[in-house]
Amino acid sequence: MDLQRFHFIGLGGIGMSALARILLEEGHVVSGSDLAVSSVLTSLQEEGATVFLQHDAAQIQPDHTIIYSSAIHESNPEWQRAAELSLHRLHRSELLDQLMRGKKTALVTGTHGKTTTSALLAFVLAEAGLDPSYVVGGILKNSGRNGKKGRGEWFVAEADESDGSFLKTSPTAAIVLNLEDEHLDYWKTRELLDQGFATFFQQTQNKDLLFWCADDVGLKALNPSGHTYGFSEGSDVRLSRFCQTARGVRYDITWQGKLFPAIEVALFGRHNALNSAAVFALALQMGVSEESIRKAFQAFQGTKRRLEYKGQASKVAIYDDYGHHPTEIAATIAAISDHMPERRLVVFFQPHRYTRVAHLSDEFPPSLAKADLVIMTDIYGANETPIRGVTSRFLYGKLTAHLGQEKVRWIKRDKLVEEGVKLLQPLDVVLTIGAGDITHVGASLLEALHIRKPKLKVALLCGGMSAEHPVSLQSAQHIADELDRSIYDVEIGFVNEQGLWRHGTTLDACLKAPLSRKGALSARTLNWLAASDVVIPAFHGPRGEDGMMQGFCEALLLPYVGCDYRASALCMQKSWTKQVAGVNQIPIVPFIESNRHAYRLDPHALHRYVETTLSYPVWVKAVHLGSSIGVSRAANITELTTAIDLSLSVDDTFIVEREVVGRQIEFAALGNDIVRIAEPCEILSEGQFYDYEKKYGVSAVDVAVPAQLTPEQKQIGLFLAEKAYRAVGCKGFARVDFFLDEQGQYWLNEINPFPGFRPKSAYPLMWLASGMSVPELIDQLIALALHKQRASHVR
Repeated sequence: MDLQRFHFIGLGGIGMSALARILLEEGHVVSGSDLAVSSVLTSLQEEGATVFLQHDAAQIQPDHTIIYSSAIHESNPEWQRAAELSLHRLHRSELLDQLMRGKKTALVTGTHGKTTTSALLAFVLAEAGLDPSYVVGGILKNSGRNGKKGRGEWFVAEADESDGSFLKTSPTAAIVLNLEDEHLDYWKTRELLDQGFATFFQQTQNKDLLFWCADDVGLKALNPSGHTYGFSEGSDVRLSRFCQTARGVRYDITWQGKLFPAIEVALFGRHNALNSAAVFALALQMGVSEESIRKAFQAFQGTKRRLEYKGQASKVAIYDDYGHHPTEIAATIAAISDHMPERRLVVFFQPHRYTRVAHLSDEFPPSLAKADLVIMTDIYGANETPIRGVTSRFLYGKLTAHLGQEKVRWIKRDKLVEEGVKLLQPLDVVLTIGAGDITHVGASLLEALHIRKPKLKVALLCGGMSAEHPVSLQSAQHIADELDRSIYDVEIGFVNEQGLWRHGTTLDACLKAPLSRKGALSARTLNWLAASDVVIPAFHGPRGEDGMMQGFCEALLLPYVGCDYRASALCMQKSWTKQVAGVNQIPIVPFIESNRHAYRLDPHALHRYVETTLSYPVWVKAVHLGSSIGVSRAANITELTTAIDLSLSVDDTFIVEREVVGRQIEFAALGNDIVRIAEPCEILSEGQFYDYEKKYGVSAVDVAVPAQLTPEQKQIGLFLAEKAYRAVGCKGFARVDFFLDEQGQYWLNEINPFPGFRPKSAYPLMWLASGMSVPELIDQLIALALHKQRASHVR
């Protein structure tokens, strides 16, 4: 192409600016107009373009070639001047076609996902040293560009179906992502849209470089040529073992009879797994090595406005996404929910285009259903003429009818930040979504949060009437020290050994505060507790950890950290825990349960059972206590009698179980519906009994984190720990303790529903070894408490 002067009407558009960049790299003179300052226009100015911030006929020169998009109307003054001068005018798709001449073209099309997929393909080819040219609909975070003129033979671009322009070229290779009812303002009918896609398939030159998604109903109905990909059975490129990770997604691919295991890509969501699998297979067909693709997948940072992290203030994390079709919105919400599970998700939703709202009004409500709160604002018209009856109020009515009045708010655009920030609280995840100016709301919300500084009122309870009272105080003090006071207003409630209550801003202060009346809370203490946003009941042992305090919080309709009253009671009764575990095929040591009355009535019956069924040595344990209180070993009948008397001195029920010779391995579980397990630890007791002194005294034994286990031992242990956690109904967190015998067999010991939280306690140490600090862990626990309350539908 000879050097020319090009003028873009609407230069700031993401597709237009990418084309302008390539022209500038080729040495052409580029100018253009738009209506508002943007970072895209600023960068183009820096690269040599002349930018005008208005549409004015005077900016059109006789030697200009005019570039326009489908958004430009004949009433535009620059368009009218170009027509008067009979200037050469090119639709952006026609310019793209010219730029691609002489190159092998790889196009990505579909109703959703084109930008991220084409950007990933371009990045993979670039990282493999193929130096492709590319034009994509978003700014690659890795390069800060949306277009580039490369020296290689490949040109990667999006093929836009919205205006039919994807039919103006015949690609060498293609990925077709999906086909849904969209842009019917252009296509008029679904039949014509389907016909357009069928033509695109036919025009693709090399069917061996053509991939389409077999999971998509619309594409499957066309049954085109090429290779299929998807989770569906029978897909040529078959995905399996999909999971979300801290950095993105991981999955296996089976392709051409070969397994490609554990492919990782730094993008979130099942839809991005699908799309990246197509890129993986196409890149292989293009000759890129598997190793190079894997490295590029992990290095890819995504594109702006595609689940883009905008920042955090007051522990409120804010993301932004361009999604505007219900399918895109649902996929984005699913992805962010998987990435930050069980946090409250607040979606700021800006509907885009009257035609889209008119056609898809019934599909928007279910697409937003997984959000905890939807804050809708006015429809962004995008230069469309309003349609009678298709208003913001109309769509708001649809949302409230489907989602419920309590779950939806409507705030006008000019008040969105000012009023919306009042609805946010620490630990929220915010998603701004839409193709309009909603993208600017995230930065404004961050500023407003820095000013407003929302906080949660935390009631930290401790002490209690059990023998573990001192341990509770140590756990509570450590939690109090680690709570982030920038987002939490913390007050401590103390219960003494006689059941009397005090509360104050510090543990020392509450110890000095006036006592409540015996057996009752004072009105002042009760009112303080009821006004809290969340409770941390840091009790250990009976009358606190065993469901009593948890039930009390539920009676007050208060969110609280940890297991609910049912699971707490179950875990704090060791024989019940073992019985539930046994029913769920979790290995348990043979045992017998008895109580004070039954044992005193006939001690010989228990002695005979121990000798004939369990055999010595055995362990005797008080069933309702932790911290090894009331636990001792017996090697003969005399020691058994002494051990039972010890247990009965602190509890009215005990168990006797067969001894396991081996190691003590513990697992830290975290989560409500989605459970994570930290790196396991081992108690280095050197075969000695891990008693109260060895746990908390001056001679406390060390804890090895992570435990030295074989990969198979670790995998089995993680599986059993999660299975036990779920079997007893735990929520929030718990510590699951096992014995690992000399033959490599795990045996469940107990489940601790509120594990010790001292600085050297195993539970926080396991998460530290897994990369989570104690303040971060406490944030997670509070977020899970709030999620548990929301899920209960109580408030």
